[in-house]
Amino acid sequence: MTPYSKAIGIHARTLEIYEQIGVAQKAINQGTIAGKVRLLAGGAVRGEMDLSHIGEGLSPYPYVLMLEQSKNERLLYEYLQRHRKEVLWKTELESFLQTEAGVTAQVKTADGASQTIEARYLVGCDGAKSSTRHALGLEFTGSTFERMFYVADAQVEWQLNHDALHVCLAKEAGVAFFPLKGDKRYRIVGVFPEEFAKEEGDVLYEEIEQRIKEQANLALDVHDVEWFSTYKVHTRHVSNFSAGRCFLAGDAAHVHSPAGAQGMNTGIQDGYNLAWKMALVLRGKAEGKLLDTYNEERLENAKHLLHTTDRLFQFAAGSEWFLAFLRTHVFPSVAKYILSLGTVRRFLFRSFRKSASTIDTALSAST
Repeated sequence: MTPYSKAIGIHARTLEIYEQIGVAQKAINQGTIAGKVRLLAGGAVRGEMDLSHIGEGLSPYPYVLMLEQSKNERLLYEYLQRHRKEVLWKTELESFLQTEAGVTAQVKTADGASQTIEARYLVGCDGAKSSTRHALGLEFTGSTFERMFYVADAQVEWQLNHDALHVCLAKEAGVAFFPLKGDKRYRIVGVFPEEFAKEEGDVLYEEIEQRIKEQANLALDVHDVEWFSTYKVHTRHVSNFSAGRCFLAGDAAHVHSPAGAQGMNTGIQDGYNLAWKMALVLRGKAEGKLLDTYNEERLENAKHLLHTTDRLFQFAAGSEWFLAFLRTHVFPSVAKYILSLGTVRRFLFRSFRKSASTIDTALSAST
C-alpha cells in the first residue's frame, strides 16, 4: 500500500460500490464531506458554492468525500483480509504467456525468488507505465500538458475556516486547498508558470511554498508538511481494455488531468465492472462473452472522461487571456447562481457519476 495520501476525492458511485461491500460508512467516518467551494481572487472571497447536496435525489451519497488514497487502500485491504484473502506485496510481473485455456505468469516475489502463477485471466493494474500494456502491444495515445504541477499535504494557518474547498483563482491558473480530516489539514494543488523549466525530481519544497503564497495572494503560513510531489499532466487512453484473456484497469488503461478528482474513482470502477463479470463467468453463471462488455463500456467511459476532464482542466489552468478573464472576473460572481439551478446540479452530478456502468448495480448482486 502507498504510504502517501495521493488521490483524495471519492464520488458517489464509488461510495455506492463501497456500500455493497460494507465499507461505505467507514469511509465516510474517516473522511470529510466537501460541503462548500469558496472562490477567491485578488486575495478576497468573491463567491461561494454549496456542494453538500449537489446530487440529492440521485444517490444516497449526494456529495464528494475527501478521503486520501492511502486510507482507501487500507479499507479495501482490510476487507480482503476479513474474507481470508491476501495481497502479495512487492511482487513484480516479469513475463506472461496466454493461450486459449489460460494465462501463465512469471513473477518475482519480495525476497527475489521466481514464482510461476497459472490462472484463467490476468488483469494489469500496474500504472501508467504498465508492463502488461506494453507486452500486449496496446496503443496508449494522447498528449502531455507541459506545465509543472505541485501537490502537498500540510497544515495551513490563515483567516479562512476549515469548512470548504478554497480555490484561489489567478491569471496563471491558481491554487486549491482541499480540507482533509484533522484541524487545519489541507491538500494543496497548484501549477508553476510556463517559464518554470525544472525537471520533476529537481523541484525543492521551498519553491512550491513560494508558489503557493504567490498564487493564493493571502496572509498564510504553511507548516508540518506531510508529503509533497510534482508532476506533469498526461491525458491518454488505451486502444482496447483487453486482449484475449488479459485485461487492463486504472492508470494502466487511462490517465488524465486531476480536474474533477476522477482518477482513483475510475480505477475502482474499472475493477468493479470487471470483477463481477469475471465472477459470474468463473462460477459458470455466464458465458465468456460477457467479458467483452468490459472493453465496450470502459473504453467509452475513458473517452468521455478524458474529454470532460480536458475541458475542465483547460478552463482551470489555461493561460489564454480570455480564459484568465473568465476565471478571475466572471466565474466567481456567477458560479453560485448557476449551481443553484436544479438542472445544472443534476447535469454536473450525473456527468461525474457517468463513469459507472448502468448495469453494474443490477447485475453484480447475482455474484
